[in-house]
Amino acid sequence: MTKIKKLSFVFVGLLVVSLLLMWAGKKDRIVSVDKSLFAISDTTLMTGIVIQSEQQEISIQRKENDWQINDQFKADPQLVYLSQRILNAVQTQRPVSQSNINAIKSELEKEGKLVSVQLSTGEEKKFYAGGNAAKTTAYFGSEDLSKIYTVAIPGYKSYLSGIFELSLNQWRDRVLFASSWRTIQDLTIDYSSPELTDLNIYFENQFLAIEGVNSLDTAALINYLLPLEFFQLNDYLNTGAFPRYDSLLKVKPIAQLNLKDINKDNDRKLTIYPKIEGERFYLLTNPEMEMMVVDEGRMQRLLAQPSQFQK
Repeated sequence: MTKIKKLSFVFVGLLVVSLLLMWAGKKDRIVSVDKSLFAISDTTLMTGIVIQSEQQEISIQRKENDWQINDQFKADPQLVYLSQRILNAVQTQRPVSQSNINAIKSELEKEGKLVSVQLSTGEEKKFYAGGNAAKTTAYFGSEDLSKIYTVAIPGYKSYLSGIFELSLNQWRDRVLFASSWRTIQDLTIDYSSPELTDLNIYFENQFLAIEGVNSLDTAALINYLLPLEFFQLNDYLNTGAFPRYDSLLKVKPIAQLNLKDINKDNDRKLTIYPKIEGERFYLLTNPEMEMMVVDEGRMQRLLAQPSQFQK
């Protein structure tokens, strides 16, 4: 065997030993992580979610038939369901690196949300939720932030902590109308302008009729009422958040809408204000003077004239 071959064998042997030592060292440094550290295995046991930050506290509690926010508002059932799905499927990936932990901890203390998940067993799971500035990586941390991890759901690309960063208004149920042509007893839209004819739809002889319409186009009427079965507003507005919309409260409304349903919970009384030039939304208020907005297209369709239903 030549000297070169002998040296080659020695080199290969040393390389193999070196790789084995590196692999063993890396294996020693692998941290075992409980993938279900933050997960709720049985979300049917959830009775409440409390989300705390420096700005606000949102308490979402399960009641008999729905979920309530701060004992005031009905919560959006779809968002509650989504939060349950996330909490059930979330997996802990790895601890954040030691070089970044102090910066991430500081960010979670300032901008993160302290989430408390309450269970019917009396247990309560608390953790901080937040993420990086780009909202591409979610972090969950222990209550004292001594341990912080990146978290994800396999196959789910959205930013997990985003559900806990919603405002109170965003958590609210946005269903404005939940009536069908089979349950509506009376729907009136009284216009302020003398150039417009008021719309009065009422129940008569086992079906609906419209005041001033002698030959009713029933297909057109049903088509008009169908969207009211699940009609969502775009958003709720807080006083002071949008001064231009606040100013509308001092302006004469363009219409008053009153809806009576077989189910009294679906009755509605709404005041409709003129659309601000250049804006895409109409402002509406209810008897409690809550401010809400609905997009221009759906509102203009809703503000119909009786002549539209004449055959």
